[in-house]
Amino acid sequence: MCFERAKEGFVRLLGEDSAKAVDAAFSVAGQILSVDDRIVEFRRLWEMAKVSLPEEAVTYDIANHLGTRLMEKGKYEEAKVFYLAALEGQRRVLGEEHKKTLASMYNMGNLLYNTKDYEGALDYYQQALKGYKKVMGKTHPDTLSTIMNMASTYAGGLKDFVKAEEMYRQALDGREKSLGKGHEDTKECAFNFACLLEEQ
Repeated sequence: MCFERAKEGFVRLLGEDSAKAVDAAFSVAGQILSVDDRIVEFRRLWEMAKVSLPEEAVTYDIANHLGTRLMEKGKYEEAKVFYLAALEGQRRVLGEEHKKTLASMYNMGNLLYNTKDYEGALDYYQQALKGYKKVMGKTHPDTLSTIMNMASTYAGGLKDFVKAEEMYRQALDGREKSLGKGHEDTKECAFNFACLLEEQ
């Protein structure tokens, strides 16, 4: 209700295609329970924002979220179009090392992994990892999640078990230091690493 009131106010004062009105409308759309209806509204906002707000971050937030919803529905090729639009726009508007840009690189890695383009996935994960280490640090959850996904890519996709073991060790060491040995994420990493060692 608060997002809806904000949207109405911004539309009245600044116009429907202003950055603040679109951002508020995007927040309202995010509350829609039906994923299909949410996708429809995200599409409408994207079509408006890409024309009227090409230099605003919210435009590429919409593209990124639209890509995620489409990927969840298994519409990988369409999701890829929106993820690439988000990444290109965020690089231009926010910069190469902004956390939203890095998240889009990570999302592209996930998408390509799901389509079995393991080399492509690894390339995006490596770009994201370089930025995360520099911006967030070596033990930040986003950094460690990227390392985990790289380990899975090496193990499950590329069958490079030496690199997979190296990445799992990095992820496990980072999670033990930052989260502790008893944390659920640390245990998950240890389990996946143990499965790799057992397979070898």
